[in-house]
Amino acid sequence: MSLKGKKTYISKLKIRYSEVDRQNIVYNSHYLTYYDISLSEMLDSLFHQEEYIKETNNEFHTVAAQLNFKNPARLNDKISIYTAIKKIGNSSITFAQEIYRDGSDELINEAEIIWVNTNQDEMKPASIPEDLKNKFSKYLLN
Repeated sequence: MSLKGKKTYISKLKIRYSEVDRQNIVYNSHYLTYYDISLSEMLDSLFHQEEYIKETNNEFHTVAAQLNFKNPARLNDKISIYTAIKKIGNSSITFAQEIYRDGSDELINEAEIIWVNTNQDEMKPASIPEDLKNKFSKYLLN
């Protein structure tokens, strides 16, 4: 499934020297960082994360991540990270994400990442407030 043309948040990055191996190919672990940057930027566009944490004592934690490697990203590539919400549950959010070489339809990587809203005192799932769910719906796939 391509996220292009759907309700997505798009981040852009350039691959840096510290992120590649001797063949100038991105280390696998950096893709999670790229996805996390895009998720964080998307959330910043929707609400103030630090205020939410202070007011509710809840914070989102990653509980699952599935990445599929399609093509390598290389040193100095410019990439576009597409981020959308696949599902909003009672306490969880499932994100769909894809990375493309900027300006092309070449899919580099795709991911599904699940976060759970967690009460920090009890370290147990907490319901996502309705006002947040409404804000998240801006990027909810149909």
